[in-house]
Amino acid sequence: MAAGLATALAFSLAPTTFSTPAVAAPEVGKQIELTQFVNPLIGTSVSSTSGYAGNISPGAKMPFGMVTFGPDMSRTNYNGSGGYLVPANATEASVNFFSLTHLNGVGCPGQGVVGMLPRTTPTSVSNASGVPQQPAKFQTSSETASPGEYSVTLDSGVGVQLGATERTGIARFTYPAADKGYFSLDTRLNGTSNSSSTRGKVKPENVSLEISADGKVLSGKTVAPAFCIPWGTAYNSNVYFYAEFDKPLKAQADPASTVNKEINGSTVLQYDLPANDPTLNMRVGISPVSVENAELNLRTENESSSLEQVKAAATNKWNARLNTVQVDQAANPGALTPEQHTNLEKFYTSLYRVLGSPTIYSDVNGDFRSLAANKPLTTVVDPTGRVEERAPVNVADYDYTKPDGSKGSYSTHYSGLSFWDTYRSQAQLLAILAPDVANDVAQSTVVDGMQCGALPHWVDASDDSTPMSGDNALPVLAGSYAFGARDFDVVTAAKLVKQSAFDPTSACNGNKSFPNSASYLDFGYYTDADHASANIERFNSDYGAYSFLSAVGEDVRNNPAVAVTDSDLDKLADRTELWKNMVDPATGKLVARKAPTTPGTLGDVVSPGSFHESTEPNYFWSFGQSWDDLIETTGGNEAAIDRLNALFSMDDELTAKPTLAQLNGGQDAQTFYMGNEPGYQAPWAYNWVGRPAASQYVVSQLRETAFSTARDGMPGNDDMGAQSSWFVFASLGLFPVSPSDPGLAISSPLFPAATLWANGKPTRITTDGDPASSPFIASMEVDGHAYGRSWMKASTLEQASNVSFKLSEKPTEWAANVHPTKAAATTTTAELSARSLEIGSTTPVNAKVTVESADLTLPKGTVEIRNGNTLLASAPLGGTSPVAKAAAGSAGAAVTIPITVPNSTPVSVMKLVATFVPADPSFLASSASGVADLALTAPAAKPTPTAEATASAVPTQTVTNVPTTGSSNDGSGNLANTGLPAAAGWILLLGLLAAAAGVATVVVNRRRLGRRHG
Repeated sequence: MAAGLATALAFSLAPTTFSTPAVAAPEVGKQIELTQFVNPLIGTSVSSTSGYAGNISPGAKMPFGMVTFGPDMSRTNYNGSGGYLVPANATEASVNFFSLTHLNGVGCPGQGVVGMLPRTTPTSVSNASGVPQQPAKFQTSSETASPGEYSVTLDSGVGVQLGATERTGIARFTYPAADKGYFSLDTRLNGTSNSSSTRGKVKPENVSLEISADGKVLSGKTVAPAFCIPWGTAYNSNVYFYAEFDKPLKAQADPASTVNKEINGSTVLQYDLPANDPTLNMRVGISPVSVENAELNLRTENESSSLEQVKAAATNKWNARLNTVQVDQAANPGALTPEQHTNLEKFYTSLYRVLGSPTIYSDVNGDFRSLAANKPLTTVVDPTGRVEERAPVNVADYDYTKPDGSKGSYSTHYSGLSFWDTYRSQAQLLAILAPDVANDVAQSTVVDGMQCGALPHWVDASDDSTPMSGDNALPVLAGSYAFGARDFDVVTAAKLVKQSAFDPTSACNGNKSFPNSASYLDFGYYTDADHASANIERFNSDYGAYSFLSAVGEDVRNNPAVAVTDSDLDKLADRTELWKNMVDPATGKLVARKAPTTPGTLGDVVSPGSFHESTEPNYFWSFGQSWDDLIETTGGNEAAIDRLNALFSMDDELTAKPTLAQLNGGQDAQTFYMGNEPGYQAPWAYNWVGRPAASQYVVSQLRETAFSTARDGMPGNDDMGAQSSWFVFASLGLFPVSPSDPGLAISSPLFPAATLWANGKPTRITTDGDPASSPFIASMEVDGHAYGRSWMKASTLEQASNVSFKLSEKPTEWAANVHPTKAAATTTTAELSARSLEIGSTTPVNAKVTVESADLTLPKGTVEIRNGNTLLASAPLGGTSPVAKAAAGSAGAAVTIPITVPNSTPVSVMKLVATFVPADPSFLASSASGVADLALTAPAAKPTPTAEATASAVPTQTVTNVPTTGSSNDGSGNLANTGLPAAAGWILLLGLLAAAAGVATVVVNRRRLGRRHG
C-alpha cells in the first residue's frame, strides 16, 4: 500500500510573493565620479596616539600599478617607510628626491628607485657617495594629490607634476626661467637612502646610466634594496628604466664642467628650454628584467600621450575600480553635509588604497624576474647593491590544468605580497571586488612557490622575506578561494599547501614554511624562546591549510600530485586546537610557556609573554574560527563581555564615547590598538557572546574616532591596504572574522545606501535611516526575507540582490539569542484543509507546511510528508524553486502539498508528519510537525441501475450480479475495493465519519470481520 500511495501523491507549490526594497540599484555601467572623494595625503603623517604613520605614498599611480611616482623624504625609524613623511600640521617640508616605485603603507623600507630632482642650479641630487644632499623645500599648501596625479611647487620655483600608467611615469617640470632648467638623477638612490644608517652604500659598479648625445634619452639600471633589513630578505633586485625627454641638452660653455656628464651612475643635466615655455616633459618606463623591456613598456603604455591624457586615463581607470562600491550619497555631491563628505572621503580613500596593492611585477610582454635563487643561498644583505643574476621567466611559462580538465593561464604576475598583513581582510575584499586581480595574485603566489621551493611569506620584487611569523600564504589562499577567487592552479596550490603543513624541510629560498615544527608538534606550542604570538600565527596557518584543502574538493585532494587523505585533514584539524595550550587556567589569558619537564604535560607559564607588535588583549581575539571554545575556556559569555568592554573602554549600556587614545593605544596598550592587524576581528567578537548591539556600536565608534581625513588620519601602517580594507568592510557592516572561512560577521553599515558590484552583479545594502544617529540594528532582511543572525555566508552575499537594515537609536536584541554560525533551531507546522479524504476523489486535501527558523532566515531544504516511517512525498523549500512567505511579517516559508489517493487504497487513518530537512544542516536544524490524522473514506456508493435502465443503456450487453461471500461488489452499495463485507464496511465508514466530525474513531480489525476470497 505504501509504495502505491507514494506514487500517487501529488504536490505543488503555493504562488510566490516576494517583497523587495523600493530603492533600485544603479544601472550597470553607469559610473559616479568617485575620484573626487579620494585624498592620497591621508595617513602620510604619524598618528598622535599610536606613534606610527600610515606610511602612505601620495604619488601618482594606477590601480595595482608597478609605478608609484612620488616624493622620497627622510624617515624616522620606520615611519616614512612608504617614502613620505611630513608632520600633520607642518606648513613646510622638504623632499630628498622623486622616485618611481613605492610600497604602500609598509613598516619597513624598500623600493624608491630612479631617484631624480629638478633643480634651478647645477647641483646634484646626491653627493659623491650617493647620499641625498640639499633637499628641495616646499610649502605644504602647494602640494596636491589625487588618483593618478601628484604635484607640488618647490620653493626654488620649480613646479612638479607627476602622472603614471601601470608601468610608466610621466613628469612635467616647469622652471621659473629658461636658464634654470637643471635636472639631476642618481641611479644609486633608493628607499634606504632616506635613513642615515643605510644611505650612501650602493656602489657605482652595481648600477648603470647611459645618456644620449642630445640628452633626450636616459636609460640604465638601479637597485631596489633588500626589503626590511635586517629581518627581511637578503636579496637586492634590479629595476631598469628607459626615459625620454622632449627637450635637448644645453651645451656648456666650460669644457671642464661636470654638467651633462655621467659620473658614478649619476648626472646633472641642463636642458635647453625656450624662453616662452620653460617646461621639461619626461616619459619613463621601468622593468624588473631589462632596459629593452622598460622601453617596450613605455612604447606600449605611453608612446606619446601628454600629461593631461595620462591623468584622464588614470581617472577613468580609478573610477572604474572605485565604482565597484557605489555609495548613493556620492552621486549628489552638492547636497552633502560636511559629515557626509568626510565619511565618503574616508571610505573612498580607503578603497583607493585597497585597489592599489599588491603591485604588478610583470612587463607588458609577460616577463618578470624569477623568485628562484641560486645555490648556495645568500644569507647576508650586500649593502653595496650587488644583485644576483637570474634568467627572466614569463607568465606564459605557467599554464596549468584546472580540476575540470580545462586549461588555465594568467596574464599578470604580482609582487608586494604582504601576507601577514593581508590575510585578515585585504585578500577577501579583493576576491569580492577585484576577482580578476585576486585570481592572478593567487596564481602569482603559486608560481613563486614553484620557483623558490615553497609558498612564500612576504614578497617584495622577486624575493621572499620573513619579517613576521607564520606561514601566511596559507590563509591568504584559503580566504581568496573562500570568497570566490578560484581561477588559478588549484592543484599545485593544494600540493604546496600540503607541503607547507607537513614537510619539515619545506622552504622558500631557505625561509622555512614551518620553523621548529618538530618541537612545536611535540610540545603542542612554541616555547618561550619564541614570541607567544607565533603560536597564534601557527594555528591560523594550520587552519588556513585545513580550510583550503577541505574546500578544494575530493577531485583535487585525490589528485596524485596532491594526495591529501582524510587522516591529513584530521591532523590539521587537531592542530588548530593547540591554542588551548596557550591558555592559563588561573587567569584566562593567552600566555607563553616553557618547554615541558615531563612528556605529555604543559610547561610552566612565562608571564606576560611576548606578543609581536601588540599585546595579549588585542591578540586574544585574533582567531575567529575558535571563538566559541576560547570564550568557554576563559570563563563564558559574561567574562568575555567584561574582557571586551575593557578592551574597547565600553560600558554595558553602550553609551561610552571612547577617546582616540583608548581606541588606538599603540603596540604596548592594554586597551584596543586599531593601528595594527592582530585586533582587527575583535569588535565583532561581541556577536559570539550574545551582544551584537555592542559590535554595532563599537564599530561605529572606531569608524568615527580612529579614522579621519587629516594627514594623521590613519591609526597606523596601512600595510599594503590591510588597514584600509578593515575600514571598507566595517563601512559595509561586514567583516571576515575567520579569514579562511566563507563568511562575514555583521554590524551596521556606515551609509544609508550603497551598491556592491561583484562580477557585474549588484547587491544593494540599504538602511531606513541615518546610521550616524542610529547605529543599532532593529531588523534585517535579505531579498525581502527577514534575517536574524549576526553572520552571513559569503554565498548569501554573492547571491543577494538586496540587504536591508532597519536601524535604531537604542540597543536592540536583534540576533542576540541566535549563535552567529551554528545551526539555528527551526519549527515545522502542518495544517490540513480537511480531516478526511475520499478515496479516489479528484478533490485533494491540501497539506500546508510552514517552516520557521529561530534566526528568521528563509529556510531552504526539503519538506517530507511521512506516514509513520514511510516517506510519502517530498517538496523543495527555498533554493531555486519558488517559495511563498508563510504570512505577512513571518520569517518562515510555506509549501502546499495536495493529497489524493487511488481507488485501490484501503480505508484507514493516516498519521501524517511533515519533516523539514535543511539544505545546510550546519546552518539550520531539522524539525518535524505534530501528527495530523487524515481519515481515508470510501467513495460514495453509486446507485445500482435497474434492469430496464441497463437494457436501455447497453442493449447488446447483459450484466448479472452474482453476490459472493466477501466480495467487494455485492450489488448492495458496499464499499468498493476494501476487502470487507457490506456490514463491516459500513461500520468502518460510520467510524471514520465520526472521527472526521470530532467523535472518537472506532477501528475495526478486518481479520475479525472476515477475509476477502476470490
